[in-house]
Amino acid sequence: MINKKEMVNKTIADVTGGKEVVAAMLGMTVDSFNNHLYEKKGSRFFSVDELVEMADLNKTPFAAEYFADRIGCMVVERPQAAELDSVDMFDCHLQLNAIKGLLDKTIAEAKADGVFDACERKAITQLKQEYQATFEAFMLKLETLYTA
Repeated sequence: MINKKEMVNKTIADVTGGKEVVAAMLGMTVDSFNNHLYEKKGSRFFSVDELVEMADLNKTPFAAEYFADRIGCMVVERPQAAELDSVDMFDCHLQLNAIKGLLDKTIAEAKADGVFDACERKAITQLKQEYQATFEAFMLKLETLYTA
């Protein structure tokens, strides 16, 4: 799980002009932006509206992922209908099956000694989340491709 400062830094990383451009867009100086980011000089962290503005600037999912992760949810990108075809669906289905196979293998290996240690639990959790996100993306693509 990333912290809120990492989330902001990832969100602005690909913005041409970086922090200066984002600060200006929010009507702040770079110093004021940094004060908000690091909660210095009595400044509060960015508001949700400010985080949304940053995410909108370069269409990044990091703010959504940050909040979703905090409540045990996940973010899945919506497919673009124009980009979908049966080959894409086949590739997505292969990817889904590959992740499922790796998850099954990891679980089988972890339960061999009768106990899941912290490292095994972490690996299983990561693969489970990847599988769930890939499954959800597959279903969204399926619905998008075959909805009249």
